[in-house]
Amino acid sequence: MKKTNYKKLESICGGTTLTSSIVNSFTNIVRLLMTAGQDLGSSIRRIGEDKICPLQ
Repeated sequence: MKKTNYKKLESICGGTTLTSSIVNSFTNIVRLLMTAGQDLGSSIRRIGEDKICPLQ
């Protein structure tokens, strides 16, 4: 590995940037979790109230 001098080390910029695809993916994950929670809660409520549609 090649050593870098201090002047070059001071000019290095690093880090992450928040892109629209990352925000979109995070929004989709949150939306998916919220929908799954609503569906699970609805099914638990319907089972508890004995309002399940018979299969046959």
